[in-house]
Amino acid sequence: MNCFEAAEYEIIPTETYKILRNCSGCGSKTVCRSTNKVRVNANGKQIDVWLIYQCTKCKHTYNLPIRSHINKNRLNKAEYEALLRNDQEIVYQYGLDRVLFQKNDAEILEEPAYVLRDTGEDTEGDAIRFRNPYHLRIRYDKLIAECLKISRSEAKRVLENGVLSVEQPSDNEVIFQY
Repeated sequence: MNCFEAAEYEIIPTETYKILRNCSGCGSKTVCRSTNKVRVNANGKQIDVWLIYQCTKCKHTYNLPIRSHINKNRLNKAEYEALLRNDQEIVYQYGLDRVLFQKNDAEILEEPAYVLRDTGEDTEGDAIRFRNPYHLRIRYDKLIAECLKISRSEAKRVLENGVLSVEQPSDNEVIFQY
């Protein structure tokens, strides 16, 4: 008899990455948090796009470059309109893009907070499936502990003893077989 129930969850971030950077307002390295806003500046056909970050101490802002001097015609019209209206989906898309942060030498402080949403979809076989569309780096024992409502140490034992085996078919999905 098995105590696990097949289920599918989606990992939904509740915030974007926080970064560490030198703040010109404080004069020291501080934590900056996304304002969940985008700044778009156009000069003729050239467009610059930034994610706006704010120092948690002094509220000084920092613009993290998303696009620089790009021709307006090279930008997808739907994406451009989403940027202009500060669409939260596009803010999260860029605010959780590790490559963008690496390209800008921005030091990511920690993985963002998230919630697990039960998709309600039937899963095939004996599996607990997690979809991770933003590619957050979350430890397997933490996911299992949250899902099964057990302690992290119990979740580690379940994984170490082979009660659940891990399969990762893609970089945005993890499956635990039992």
